[in-house]
Amino acid sequence: MIQLVFFCKSYIVDLKRFERFWASLKRHNQENIPVYVSVPEKDLSVFRSQIDDSNQINWLTDQEIAAKSPGGTIRLYDSFDPKFSQQIIKAEVWRLIDCENYVCFDSDSVITRNIYKDDFISKEGYPYTIMHQHKFFLEQAAKKNKYKYLEYFVKESKLLKDFFGRTGLDFEFGPTPCIWSKHVWSDLYEKTLKPKKLTIWDAFNNIPIEIRWYGEALLKHKSIPLIPIEPLMKAYLYEWQYEGSKKSLIEDISKLYIGVIYQSNWEYELDYIQTKSLSSRIVRRIKRSLSQ
Repeated sequence: MIQLVFFCKSYIVDLKRFERFWASLKRHNQENIPVYVSVPEKDLSVFRSQIDDSNQINWLTDQEIAAKSPGGTIRLYDSFDPKFSQQIIKAEVWRLIDCENYVCFDSDSVITRNIYKDDFISKEGYPYTIMHQHKFFLEQAAKKNKYKYLEYFVKESKLLKDFFGRTGLDFEFGPTPCIWSKHVWSDLYEKTLKPKKLTIWDAFNNIPIEIRWYGEALLKHKSIPLIPIEPLMKAYLYEWQYEGSKKSLIEDISKLYIGVIYQSNWEYELDYIQTKSLSSRIVRRIKRSLSQ
């Protein structure tokens, strides 16, 4: 069984972002760690034809993964909102790949330095876990008077803490890329959901926060030794974060992180298929110009 693989879930709107991510991963994957990518079945041929060196990627389809998931079917996958079904695909891909652990990337990631297995796995063979109190982001939000993000953080934390019966501090288990163990996901289903006659489809449909499901399941079941680390990438989840940090140089970031995330919700220019209206894009450009 493979100890570690890289995995990315993508779809047609993110094709340009994935091209950028793949170019950076090829350049910096120094130990040729296997790469797996899943896309919807209807998008697969386009990805294969548009992506350079696509033969170096182990391609999967979302439908294949959905069919392997307990309680999952292709029909159920098709009925889900894609922003929720993608979370299930990320959480269940281990059922299709013969691996112990996987680093789950999003298409909006860019790797900026060489990466090695020991960036993700301890010498004893245990995956690191992203786990922190989110203080830097919450401080940024407070300085911008964006207090709703503090409220979101507390509210989301409470939902999963209540589900697992945990009290105490609120933790953040992201952003992506996350290092996930199949044993944690397996224990979530076998020890928590299955006894309640729930599937991961039920769980994520009610509380669609896959990163928190993983983190709270790990704290509950202790499936692997907990070795917490700070985020692997510098994340610009919102445009106001990026504008406030534009003077940071890639060289400086690479001393602390393996790369950068440019969240696709605001970096809309890279949408392969435009999902924003023309008026919305114009307003965004005006706001961006004014902020600069």
